[in-house]
Parts: sequence; structure tokens; C-alpha cells
Amino acid sequence: MNLLTPLEYDYMLKAILVSGLIGAVCAFLSCFITLKGWSLMGDALSHAVVPGVSLAWLAGLPFSLGAFIAGVIAAITMGWLKRKSGLREDAVIGIVFTSWFALGLLLLSLFPSHLNLKTIILGNILAISDPDILQVVVIAGISILVLALKWRDLLLYCFDEAHARSLGMNTSFLHFLLLALLSATAVAALQTVGACLVVAMLVTPGATAYLLTDRFGRMLGMATAIGAGCSVLGAYLSYFINGSTGGCIVVLQTLVFLLALVFAPKHGLLASRRIRRLAASNLA
Repeated sequence: MNLLTPLEYDYMLKAILVSGLIGAVCAFLSCFITLKGWSLMGDALSHAVVPGVSLAWLAGLPFSLGAFIAGVIAAITMGWLKRKSGLREDAVIGIVFTSWFALGLLLLSLFPSHLNLKTIILGNILAISDPDILQVVVIAGISILVLALKWRDLLLYCFDEAHARSLGMNTSFLHFLLLALLSATAVAALQTVGACLVVAMLVTPGATAYLLTDRFGRMLGMATAIGAGCSVLGAYLSYFINGSTGGCIVVLQTLVFLLALVFAPKHGLLASRRIRRLAASNLA
């Protein structure tokens, strides 16, 4: 078996490189989502973009534009419903993302097109076109630039919103900015892993890095390396096992998370057991 065979095909090279780029951006953003506790929000927005894809096709617009607009509107809807109804945030998120996802499925069934529902739900990075690659690169570039410029403000907002407000920061703007970045990144990741698995790429790398370090700067670096590395390796391995590229990427990220959960030097299960034994021996 020639290990370099996948690199001989243009479609595999594109898949590997684009997967790595998306994995890095999702992982960078996942640190802020983990700190803010927005895991369910990422899940909601990844499903809420489906009707946007359908409406964009009907209007003859780029799919990414429709998906992004749908994600932003869904996020605004969640905020409005939470304020007006008094429901818990998890209930609001569940209502909005399931209803928007159902709307997307309904539109796809009412207006049959060349859109493949399986591709939207599960992704198909191996068939990504050059225009789609350009869209992903633009979205990823803008997201990275914004995060690089505003990461300190977003860090403070995610860690302690009340303190950020007391310092005079526009927390409403930071809230919308984070939602917009989340929506844009979810749109980019649709091509790789589809709507169902986007949330894994937006949560798992950050959660893994959170277990490995207490410093946010290191957390960003570790999460980005994990996200990009697992995405590149997952796309590469999918060629040999003839399996889902998105599935390979997410499974690898989950395996890395499980390793961190067990072996992390401070927050891992083995470390926690060691600390309990030391505490017990000191008490004895």
C-alpha cells in the first residue's frame, strides 16, 4: 500500500487542505464557545442554516450567503424569544433549531432541486468545487482576522460579561459578533462534515484543550493544532478506509478528547484519582 497515493489526486489534495483550514478555524472559535458555554448554540446554528441553503437556491443566490443570513436570523430569534417568553435558554435553543431544521427539510421536499439532502446533512468535501473552496477560504480568512483582532475583548466577554460591561465594553456588539462568527464558521464547515457534525468541530477541540491547560493563549494554540491535525488526518485516512470524511474527522477529534480526559496532567481522570488518594493519605 502506497501511503502517498491520496496525494496523487487533485480532489484529495483539495479535501485535505480545505478540511485542515476549516478544522483550524472551527477549533480556534471553539475555545470561546467552550468558555462561554455555547455548545448548544453551535448545534442550533448548524441546523438553522439548512432553510437558508434552500431559499438561496430558490433565489439563485450563493448557498453560503443564504446559510449565513439564516444563521444570524435564527440567533436573533433565539435572543428575542428568550427575553419575551422567560423560557430557559436550552428550551429556546431546542425549539428554534428543530423548527428551522424542519423548515429546511420542508422546503427541500416542496421544491425539488439538484440539492442533495444527504450532502447538506452529512457534507461532501470530496466533491467540493473551486468556487466553494474560494467561499470557504474567504469565510475562514475573515473569521481568523476578526478573532485575531478582537480575541482579548471576546475572551473577557465570554469569561465575565458583567465585568466586561463595567469596563465600558459594548457587550451587545461582542454578543452579535460572536454569533456572526459562529454562523459564518458553521457555513464553512457544512462543506466538510455537514449540518449534523458541525457542532463537534465547534466544541470538541476547545473542550480538549480546556482539559490540557489553564492558560487561554495555550488553549487557543492547542485547540487549533488539534482541529487542523485531526481534520487533515481524517480526510487522509478516509481515502484508505473508503469512509465518510466528516465521520473520520469527528471520530479522531473524539479519540483525542478521550485521551485528554484520561491522561490530562491536571484535569484528567488519572490525575483526579491521584489527587484524591493523596488527600485521603494526608487525612489518614
